Amino acid sequence: MRNSSRSSTGCAQCRKRKIKCDEGRPGCRKCAQIRKDCPGYPHSIELHLRPEVVSQRTQSAPEIQRHTPVVSSDGSFLVHSCSAGPARASPAPLVSHTSQLVHPDVFHPRAPRETGILGVKDESQEHKSNLLEVPVHRSRSITPPPKYDIQHQATCFFLNLFSFQASKKYGIPIFDFLPDMLHKSQGHTAIYAAFTAVSRMTLADRYSGQDVRLQTHREYARAIKSVAVTMSDEGEAIKDEAVTAVWLLGLYEAVNSVLAHGRSNSGFRDVNGEWKAHIAHMRGAMQLLRIRGLKQFDNPRSEKIFRIFKAAIQMRLFTLNSVTSSDFDYLEIDIYKDENEFVPSETGKNATAFFLKTARHLEVTKHALQKFSLQPESKDLAAELDQLLYEGMCLDAGMLRWSEQEPGWSMMPVQGNVIGTMWALYPFHARHYFYSFWVFLYWLRFLVARIKLYETLMAVVKVKKSSAYNSGEHPSKFTHYESRIESFTHIIQMTANDLIGLTAYALGDVSNTGHFLSAPSGCNPGGGWAEVNVVAAMQLVIPFKVLQRSPYCLPEQRGAIDLAITHIADGFRRQPVIPEFVR
Repeated sequence: MRNSSRSSTGCAQCRKRKIKCDEGRPGCRKCAQIRKDCPGYPHSIELHLRPEVVSQRTQSAPEIQRHTPVVSSDGSFLVHSCSAGPARASPAPLVSHTSQLVHPDVFHPRAPRETGILGVKDESQEHKSNLLEVPVHRSRSITPPPKYDIQHQATCFFLNLFSFQASKKYGIPIFDFLPDMLHKSQGHTAIYAAFTAVSRMTLADRYSGQDVRLQTHREYARAIKSVAVTMSDEGEAIKDEAVTAVWLLGLYEAVNSVLAHGRSNSGFRDVNGEWKAHIAHMRGAMQLLRIRGLKQFDNPRSEKIFRIFKAAIQMRLFTLNSVTSSDFDYLEIDIYKDENEFVPSETGKNATAFFLKTARHLEVTKHALQKFSLQPESKDLAAELDQLLYEGMCLDAGMLRWSEQEPGWSMMPVQGNVIGTMWALYPFHARHYFYSFWVFLYWLRFLVARIKLYETLMAVVKVKKSSAYNSGEHPSKFTHYESRIESFTHIIQMTANDLIGLTAYALGDVSNTGHFLSAPSGCNPGGGWAEVNVVAAMQLVIPFKVLQRSPYCLPEQRGAIDLAITHIADGFRRQPVIPEFVR
């Protein structure tokens, strides 16, 4: 007969003190109150494991045991120990751990698996599938579950942030294809290795007492090698999994930069130096999208991957000055299917057109400035710069009141009072909100493009001013150029204010009705730390990093940007480790 009583699931320290433990994650509050490290809990903190296994005498020499979850007939998880090498040798149980926990509608651990990604029979997967059907009495030994299963936690944490949270917060699934893609992948594939690295990185700061970050860097190195092998196979390189793996490597660098903000010497490097590896991964993903061509529109998942990655790649490379107009042209494939893809409105198309035209204009202007520096006496080149200056100003003037063409596209002022909120110190963090997350993304592209446009036009004006001084032109010319510089500086600073003012909305502390939710401040009505909109907030990181280094920003704007990136990093550190739907 089964014992109905159960032992305390609280931490060892609370049980020793004989007090009730609140079982907080990753550590309880009782330990925090007495300023002691929480020793953790006797069971795996995500899985409610039932130790109903019967040990049998092993017939071989003792080996290291690995715990594999087994789904019993009633759907609960059991612990099945099987012989294995070191835990790192076969990371495949990672998704098996998460399969029924992260979301019941995504993973199907009992589904048959005949072939792997390479199209050949995958005996290791078949063996794992059989493990799920093994009766309880076949377990060989009873071994307590690991105190911390970091990779399991990292999987739940990452998928909640980037796959499920966007659907919950915005009603729009963004990376919803990732869980199923991982479940169907083999443990040694590139996407699995890349996911292991980036998921651990998102959780790295939650385990400061362990050498998790060092192990994360090792996983990243392994992932790069695995992706390189995949890229050498033309057939594998164009699959959804390969593109996603390269994207995840870029995301690793982005998350690493955010978490390292303020505690490294990254602020002393130029922006291209800080984001060098990220740029390389983004350009690699862009190249794969080009190679895939029209075939990626044959199914909804491939098309969605193209839409999401294309927009993000263009935005990031444009912001980091690492893209040319030809790169944009290669990705401008306009095939929209009503049943598969959101077709942008005319207002959205106008915003995209402005972004693309600005990218091409900046490239032409950059080449003209280079030629003029070699031939400063050329009147033809001087006239070309004047024309480019005029065209750039006309390009911006054409976007006046662009968001008022359709309802719901305007950037609206926040309704709540910042007094008493975390935004009281820098109130222009919380200036604007939107009715739609998609509108936020279009506005972000517009604001970044406008700042980059005027920074380039500023370079033209300064070159013209220097040329006028060297050629001895009339002093009235200098007054004209000084006026232009002052005007352009003001436009950059005002646009930067608008961009910084998106912080609170992107983090999730401002609702779609313009009222504060107090999520990042940790004072939400439910208690504890509420979820942060990581997908939206991460879109601000690179524009903020670039803007922070701009010579035209005010000191208080740089301070606000520094604090904004810190808030985004705290979103990873204060995010609930275990989502509500897996508790």
